[in-house]
Amino acid sequence: MKNGKYTTKHGSTVEISGKYGGISTVEFDWFEEPDACCDCEIEPYPEDGCLIWHCDECGGGSAKLNLIKSEL
Repeated sequence: MKNGKYTTKHGSTVEISGKYGGISTVEFDWFEEPDACCDCEIEPYPEDGCLIWHCDECGGGSAKLNLIKSEL
């Protein structure tokens, strides 16, 4: 993904920055993302335009990311 700020439909955000897009900051909303729980482990880098989380308790999940602010 290109540098910028992305959000899911339910409010989690991912910000990609750095010269080569190597810095990722994730704010995950455990209460709003469907089928997520507080035991979920979040992947710090999006995969195929989606935020991914894994969990033995709830089964994990994913959510499509939409660009909200591009960094030039």
